[in-house]
Amino acid sequence: MHERGESLPEAAQELCLAAADIDRARDQLAQLNLLNPETQSAADVTAALNRSLQNSHRLLDSLVEQHVRTAVLARHYLDVSEQAAGHAHVEFFAWPDRREHLFERIDELAELAEHEVLGMHPAAPWTRESLEAGLARSATNLRNGVRVRALHAQIALSNPLIREYLGRWRQHSIEVRVTPMIPTRMLIYDRRTAVVQADPEDLHAGSILIRGGSVVKSLAAIYDYCWTTASEPEDVPRAADGGALTEQQRAVLRMLAAGAKDSAIARSMGVSTRTVTRLVSELTAMLGANSRFQAGVRAARLGWLDAG
Repeated sequence: MHERGESLPEAAQELCLAAADIDRARDQLAQLNLLNPETQSAADVTAALNRSLQNSHRLLDSLVEQHVRTAVLARHYLDVSEQAAGHAHVEFFAWPDRREHLFERIDELAELAEHEVLGMHPAAPWTRESLEAGLARSATNLRNGVRVRALHAQIALSNPLIREYLGRWRQHSIEVRVTPMIPTRMLIYDRRTAVVQADPEDLHAGSILIRGGSVVKSLAAIYDYCWTTASEPEDVPRAADGGALTEQQRAVLRMLAAGAKDSAIARSMGVSTRTVTRLVSELTAMLGANSRFQAGVRAARLGWLDAG
């Protein structure tokens, strides 16, 4: 076209090109700025190259600008290690209004984790869907070389679904331990970001995301202590009777584990000392304990105090 001064249709006819080849050639020449779209003739090569270089420069400038903006955002929102010690960003997720938003944020944090993910899980009405979602996140972490640890309430071992997933967690190299009492629901990512249940007694009170600062380090230290004192699942004795305890019996056990006397327990519960003495005798026999304090300790060990 350039050498002979031909138009695209003329050159295509001379070359016996098929219609599909003509369309393909037209698109490629247009992209290279070598075709005048109005006359379908060859454009000036020097001018075409200049336009192509200008377009490339504009695209490169746009990419550099986007890179700088992304770097600024990443530094502000993700690189929390650069933040001043003692300062933290806190975000509250109301329940259920921002529940889905919270789950999205948890997915993002799991994807960004580089070193470790720590989970603390009290007894809860687990579903297969929620456990499967958590397992998928953990599997991704492990493939990325991230250590994953999960701390569960001992009473959860009485749940057949948890026992099933315990085996699957082990297969994926997720580290799992259990403990009689879990203070609250919590997730910690790289010891820099934590998601904590707002009210340990009420899941529906919402959750708090804490990013940066010494607060997360303190929460990680608490987790480390709980992990150190926790047990391997196979080391925990099983007892089916814990689920049959009444609320009154469980309240007595909690106070026994704390070392409370019968009179103090009676005042706290609003019953007579004789009633408490009877309950303590029944619980001690049920647990095969030699003393009231031992009964409280054994109940904690069995995870009974987390039930209900």
